[in-house]
Amino acid sequence: MAVDTANGALRNPFELPDSDGYEWVKGNLHSHTTNSDGRVDPQTRVDGYVGAGYDYLCLSDHRKITRVDTVEAPDGFVLVQGVELHPDNPFGGQRHHFVCLGMEEDMDADVMPPQLVIDRVRSQGGQVWLAHPHWSSVNIARDTMPLDGFSGIEVFNTVCRCMGRGESSVHWDDWMEQEQKLYPMLCNDDLHGDPENPKKGRYDWYQGWTMARVKERTSEAVLEALSSGATYGSTGPTIEHISLSKSGDEVEATVKCSEAQRIFAVSDKTGAEYQEKGEIFTEATFPVRPGAQWVRFEVVGPNGAKAWSNPFDLTEL
Repeated sequence: MAVDTANGALRNPFELPDSDGYEWVKGNLHSHTTNSDGRVDPQTRVDGYVGAGYDYLCLSDHRKITRVDTVEAPDGFVLVQGVELHPDNPFGGQRHHFVCLGMEEDMDADVMPPQLVIDRVRSQGGQVWLAHPHWSSVNIARDTMPLDGFSGIEVFNTVCRCMGRGESSVHWDDWMEQEQKLYPMLCNDDLHGDPENPKKGRYDWYQGWTMARVKERTSEAVLEALSSGATYGSTGPTIEHISLSKSGDEVEATVKCSEAQRIFAVSDKTGAEYQEKGEIFTEATFPVRPGAQWVRFEVVGPNGAKAWSNPFDLTEL
């Protein structure tokens, strides 16, 4: 099965050991400030995520890069430079939303074809991620399949969850199945609001994050982890370890995590659910459906919060 990474394969972050210098860092790659339609200025946004215990952040304002050298962050906190771009959609759907990371140069994407935008972002070493496709009413076959060069998909978006369309896992599965590629995910806030002065009923901060496995606390290391799939996303649970073993045509998965009420193994060939008759558990070993080419995992915590692994290529076992 093909994969959409420069290295030719998605990495298993749970096989990158502490002894080699790897650590988990927590971040958000989709947020807005008063440089676009956010309610706080860039420095306040950075300070908020620092105070909330995050390790990296992208100020992905609409249409114009918010430069990382215009804000200050403590040592060890990583700022990823990026922007959210909106080329027109010539295929019939709504205007595109692309979270573009590792950006250096602005572009007037609103008047550019979407494929040219993707190509221009990639030419400057950047990454293009499909943002909140459920909220944007994206039809993968119509709006996404004609395009090439995405790094992956935003599977959860907090502000879109506030509007009833926060999770895009079905779009993720559909995309991978139709294109026969494995795409990594992001889990983000898309924060626009002000946590110090919340609007009634809108709490769009610090509820979705992407855990990245890195050796260095640099923008380059975070971006490499994102594109290679050395990550998992969460709205609460932690994933401690995932391992897969194969005997003949049978694949068995072992998942270690924070407290969970169930684990879903979602594959290209239906899926499987593990639970312990209503009991809470932190480790599970169970079979994956026979004949699957790939599988990803969702850990559901006791309160319903969820974590998502990236897909594993079962043809490589």
